[in-house]
Amino acid sequence: MAIAQPQTVARLYRDFDDFLRIRQFLIDTYGLNGCYHNWEIRRWEGQWFWGDLASSLEWAAGLRIWETEQGEIAGAVHADWPGSAVLQVHPTFRHLEEEMLAWAESHLALPNAEGKPQLEMEVYDYDLSRQELLARRGYAKTGGYGYLRWRTLAKPIPAAPPTPGYVLRSLNTDVDDAVRYAAVVNTVFPRSCSTPEVVVRFSASPSYRSDLHLVAEAEDGTFAAFASLTVDAANRTAIFEPVGTHPDHRRKHLAEALMVEGLHRLKPAGVDTVYVGTGDMVPANRLYEALGFTDYAMTYNWRKIFDEP
Repeated sequence: MAIAQPQTVARLYRDFDDFLRIRQFLIDTYGLNGCYHNWEIRRWEGQWFWGDLASSLEWAAGLRIWETEQGEIAGAVHADWPGSAVLQVHPTFRHLEEEMLAWAESHLALPNAEGKPQLEMEVYDYDLSRQELLARRGYAKTGGYGYLRWRTLAKPIPAAPPTPGYVLRSLNTDVDDAVRYAAVVNTVFPRSCSTPEVVVRFSASPSYRSDLHLVAEAEDGTFAAFASLTVDAANRTAIFEPVGTHPDHRRKHLAEALMVEGLHRLKPAGVDTVYVGTGDMVPANRLYEALGFTDYAMTYNWRKIFDEP
C-alpha cells in the first residue's frame, strides 16, 4: 500500500522574509543530504545582494515556493540566468520535482536564437533522480560542464608561496576598497557588471565576513588578485567564491597565496570541509588540485527546446 505524501501548496515569493527562510532551508537541507543537491548560501545570497535592489526584486518576482500545510518549505523554483531553472528541494519532497519543473517550463523558458522556447538547468553528476526526470521530459545533456571540488581541513595546508611586491590583506568595507575591488573583478570576469555600490551592498549580506574576503594589493595600490570565503557554520563548511587574478599579475602565485591564507583563517571557525567551484579551465583546476581540492563532482548543463513558440 502506497504511503500518502504530505500535502503542499505552491505560491509566489512575498517578501524578504521568504528569502531568509529559503536561506535557512538551504542550510538545513545540506545537513540532511550531506552534499550539495541544492545551492550553497553564498550563491543564494548573491542573488539578492550582488546587484541593485530593482534587479533583486525583478528576480524574486519569478520565484515560486512550495510549502507544507504547517508552513514549512518543501521546495522552491527560480531562475539562475535568463532561460534557466533551479529546483531547490527538501529530500522528503523530491516527488514534487516534476510539478516544479512543469511550472518552470511554463514560466521561465525563453526564446532561443531560432525563436523556440528553451529551458536550461545545471545538474550534479551524482543526482541520478534529477537526470532521469529531465531525460523523461525531453531534456538533453549539453557540452557545458563544471567542477565542484572540495577538501577537508584535516589535510595539511600547503606552504604559501612568496609574493614580493604585494600585500595580502582583508578587503575593507569602505568605498575606496569597493572601487578597486569592482575594477579587478570586472577585469577578471568581464560580465560581472560589478560596481562599487554593488560591492558595498554585498557586504551587508548575512554571511559576509570582511576577514574572509582577501585581496592582493600591488605597489601602485590597485588590487591584483582576490579570493573570498563564505562560511556555513551550521554545517561546518565553507566555499571559495570568487577567486581570480588580474591578467597583468598572473603567474605570480597570488591566488594560491590568498587561498592558503584563507584556509588558515578557516581553522578557528571550526570548518571541516572547504569547497571551490570552477569550469573546465586547466590552470584553475591544476591550482585547486595542488591546494588539496582533489575530491570533486561534476555539474552538467541540460537543455530542452520546445517545438511550439
